[in-house]
Amino acid sequence: MTFSGKILFVACRDCALLHPALGCVSDPPDEASSELLAAFGAFVAEHWAHDLVWLRRGESEVISDQPLWDPMAAITFEVTGGGDEFYVVTAQRPDIDSPRVYRFAPGRLELTQAQVQIDDQTLRRGLDRSFHPQALRLAKLERFVSVVHEVIGHLKPDELPIAFDDAEDPSVSIARMPDQTYLELVGRCAEIFDPAELGTVAKFLQANRHEDGLLALRVRREFRVAH
Repeated sequence: MTFSGKILFVACRDCALLHPALGCVSDPPDEASSELLAAFGAFVAEHWAHDLVWLRRGESEVISDQPLWDPMAAITFEVTGGGDEFYVVTAQRPDIDSPRVYRFAPGRLELTQAQVQIDDQTLRRGLDRSFHPQALRLAKLERFVSVVHEVIGHLKPDELPIAFDDAEDPSVSIARMPDQTYLELVGRCAEIFDPAELGTVAKFLQANRHEDGLLALRVRREFRVAH
């Protein structure tokens, strides 16, 4: 999952802790803004005599061990002080009622694997249902899914425009099937289906070609922390 924009942190090198710097607050401050001001002020007051520096997170990946909507999710991301100075931040709550504690250590997030996938089971079920009440031969369903894998097999994950992230799996982003790949799939379907079936298949493909359809691509990325 990628976050855009730049977020500043004030970091204490002595304690290996950091805290988000204040962004926009309401004027006058509302309750949420007042809490942010108080938390930031408390961190600075506690560490003011230590070795404090500014660190920045730009466009960077965020690793999470749970869906990001889960308040107990532990998240990991990369920050920099400029130049070749990089750190890996881990942030998690000790309990549901406490704010996240941000810790950092020298290191970088390295991409270890990136795959372009598709939801085979849902795709297979959707095509089968589009032929109801007629039945589509299982062999044709399996061949169709196999062809889908063949046409997406040459796609490069980093070249796919991401539409949104999977709410349940923080390592997966969703992308629309590129037009050229879609047209290749349409052409390959003539190898699988009878002429009387191609009209139904074409309607199914057209209805599901976008990022919210059954042909949506799942871009899965895995990272490791390199020290």
